[in-house]
Amino acid sequence: MPMNPQPFENELTFAAHRENGSLDEFHRAYADAVAAVESELGASHSLWIDGRWVEVDDAYGVTSPADGELDIGRFAAGGATEVDRAVAAASDAFDEWRRTHWSDRIEIFRRAVDLIRERKFELAATLTLENGKNRAEAMADIDEGIDFLRFYARELERNDGYEYDTGEPTPGQHCTNALEPFGVFAVIGPFNFPFAIFCGMLSGALLTGNTAVAKPASATPLIAHKAVEILVDAGVPDGVVNLVTGSGRDVGRPLVEHEDVAGVVFTGSRAVGRRIRRTFFDLEKSGPVIAELGGKNPVIVTANADLEKAVSGVKNGAFGYSGQKCSATSRVYVDERVIEAFTDRLVEATEELVIDQPRTEEAFVSPLIDDDALERYVEICETARREGTVLTGGEVVSSGDRSGEGTADNHRAGDLSAGRFVEPTVVTDVPHDHELAREEHFVPFVTVHSVSGLDEAVTKANDSTYGLCAGLFTEDEAEIDAWFERIESGMCYVNREQSATTGALVQAQPFGGWKASGTTSKFAGGYWYLPQFLRERSRTVVGDVGRR
Repeated sequence: MPMNPQPFENELTFAAHRENGSLDEFHRAYADAVAAVESELGASHSLWIDGRWVEVDDAYGVTSPADGELDIGRFAAGGATEVDRAVAAASDAFDEWRRTHWSDRIEIFRRAVDLIRERKFELAATLTLENGKNRAEAMADIDEGIDFLRFYARELERNDGYEYDTGEPTPGQHCTNALEPFGVFAVIGPFNFPFAIFCGMLSGALLTGNTAVAKPASATPLIAHKAVEILVDAGVPDGVVNLVTGSGRDVGRPLVEHEDVAGVVFTGSRAVGRRIRRTFFDLEKSGPVIAELGGKNPVIVTANADLEKAVSGVKNGAFGYSGQKCSATSRVYVDERVIEAFTDRLVEATEELVIDQPRTEEAFVSPLIDDDALERYVEICETARREGTVLTGGEVVSSGDRSGEGTADNHRAGDLSAGRFVEPTVVTDVPHDHELAREEHFVPFVTVHSVSGLDEAVTKANDSTYGLCAGLFTEDEAEIDAWFERIESGMCYVNREQSATTGALVQAQPFGGWKASGTTSKFAGGYWYLPQFLRERSRTVVGDVGRR
């Protein structure tokens, strides 16, 4: 592999419009797309198995987290029978698909990229309505999906399909080495990046010659339907990709446990990821479990930090998409000499964040995805008020009335009572070893802790079972070097004011974690991601017949 491969240009739609001075054009196109998608909502959607739509008796409804009265649609609720059908279709399609030359598979996915670009605003608008992302976050989700497909196709091509001539170790012995697909993969996606991560995992499996049965998050099936539709339109053959919607209990579990499923790629909670690994171990499966399992991401602010950068980075990292990211900033260790100034500025910046319907141009704070998340937010805020100090936030938002019960003076607009909106919350005076500072919450909630210096901060930052993302703010090069040497995290950012821990870009910032944050320590969007979907074979032929 070349040490310095060609640079990769990311798809940065919103940033490109901003740099070109055409944000008005972006917002007009986005508003038009939201209106168009909304006019088509409420339909019923079947399963996609072996190249055809499959009806089932049961279905479930999905509504928008921003407006419970907005019906996204009704979706087939699959079960073990449908999982069997989908796995059988994927198994039957595997032999021909794995024999399809890797260059032909690449061409299919490059056509898919063209189709995604043509529908970019429609897909982003779908996310805004279905999972509550604001305009910038939703478009970034679609862009990242494009980046995954482009980068993985490039890597497969750059490595000649992972096929190598390894020479003649002795006269007459002709040796080759290749990475080859496993078989059927279960692809189980999350709600928070239901296009980018879903497409990234699915393309990792399919580009490398595996077939797949995909199960999206129950809360975000519509965007998954559109993603699979695009792959089919691009030329993915019948049976190679299958879509089964439904619950984790009824679809996810029988899919993971199926005897003909060779591997699983999953993004979600640590508890579910561990259950999947145990299942594979108990069933004596030898295939991979490629899983990203969350984080409790620390940020350190030293006495030598630029506090404006630190406040901006923590605010955006903690409260972007309302903290519903495994990379979200969730605990901050601040030097005692600057903690008062930092927290004062952080509270002020947090209270300026706009809470509004995500379809609006100004919206920043997104709604929580479901009632479980809302209940979790209420519970941890009650705990924080009892055992710490809530500096701002801590309340459910019911309307645009800024004189309501909430503690924050956030900018709000309109009636938000039909959605699951909450205030971004900053908490202090919670012990480092308290569950509020140790467990992943997936809501807009951050704890701030005073430390004596960098040494104590790094020790406490590393005192976690997670190791996904970490951030540092300092203008001291020696502190940067010491932090990089000691921090136990897969993704490390210094002085990143646009977001302290979130917003990784494909190729430049591969996404994954150490410790309990992942199962392979090989990161999505990086150079070593695709080989995880492949197994190695060494081939030796003796005599002239082995020459090519």
